[in-house]
Amino acid sequence: MSGAGERRADLDLLRVVLCAAVILQHAVLIFAAEPRYHVKSPVPSAWATTLYEFLRIFAMPPFFAIAGWAAVQSLRRRSPAVFLRERLVRLVVPLAAGIVLLGPIIKYIELTQGRDLSLAGFRLVQPLSMSFLAFLPRYYTRIVLMTWSHLWFLAYLMLISVILLPLVLRLARRAPAAFVPSAVLVYLPAVPLLLVLALFHGYWPYLPNLLTDWTNFAYFALCFAAGAMIGAWPGFEVRLQSEVWKLCLLGAVTFAGVAIVGESLIGRALVGVTAWCCIGAAWGMVRRLRPARSATLTQLSEATLPVYVIHHVPLLILGLWLVPTQLSVGMKIAVISTVDVIFSLTFYWWAIRRSRLLQILTGCGRVLSNPR
Repeated sequence: MSGAGERRADLDLLRVVLCAAVILQHAVLIFAAEPRYHVKSPVPSAWATTLYEFLRIFAMPPFFAIAGWAAVQSLRRRSPAVFLRERLVRLVVPLAAGIVLLGPIIKYIELTQGRDLSLAGFRLVQPLSMSFLAFLPRYYTRIVLMTWSHLWFLAYLMLISVILLPLVLRLARRAPAAFVPSAVLVYLPAVPLLLVLALFHGYWPYLPNLLTDWTNFAYFALCFAAGAMIGAWPGFEVRLQSEVWKLCLLGAVTFAGVAIVGESLIGRALVGVTAWCCIGAAWGMVRRLRPARSATLTQLSEATLPVYVIHHVPLLILGLWLVPTQLSVGMKIAVISTVDVIFSLTFYWWAIRRSRLLQILTGCGRVLSNPR
């Protein structure tokens, strides 16, 4: 960070790319073999399954790493109390709002498809036949029906921010390390990731309910810590930039191994290596691109969290509509993801940006950067 509070256009670009990857991941998941989702095609696609696994590894670890980097920058300018208050506003408020306002629609769609994703796990159930209005009172009066769906990310990130606050604060209070490390050090962060996933049976099965998902929680916490380390060590970013193509190659090789060996000790270890390669390669690549700061890029970056919060409902509705059609799987995924992006950005631009209440409910950064 070249100056206190100065925006990083390269990381703004990375946030936008990762948000788009998450939306594509959810669209692809409808047609992948992974059964734990709200809407599923009756016939899974082999290529969609492989693409989904790649997107799952690619998208979320860098998101947590960016959050760790941002935490260091924030704590260089703010007290821990102010930092935690901002985390509450940007994470806990949209999490609660999403459970109350979006959760009923997502849960209703899920149950009408004969599926039930809950804290207890995943099961197939008799498809729900009642109307949405009849279901609504049930959702609010039966805690077992409430869902955070894709908003698990907000819950995990809030807890990780609190647990790792002492570490991040220590890094933030140190002078940024400018020296460039040797190339071999760029690959060492993969080691704790692969060990956690391999030794404690992480990544598969994938149901982020927190109660039975502590290995994946630790995995994402390590990604957050890696991002915090990058935030405290600008010289490490320089080395990432020079190693970007090697990281891409290693990530491609290890992901090929994931696709071949699948759910196994070796597969989990390879997921950890691939995840770090995705973090390092993505970070190094946007530094190489050096995008210019612009109002459009800033606005798109500010839109990423609100879009992430709201995108799931229209995506599932589009999935319900398109799954039974005769379009190819590729065309269905393209239509679902494209229309969802257009709808979500349009809603953000014409509704969320114009309403302070909606900004608060969706965790929009404009609430903090432009207080009234």
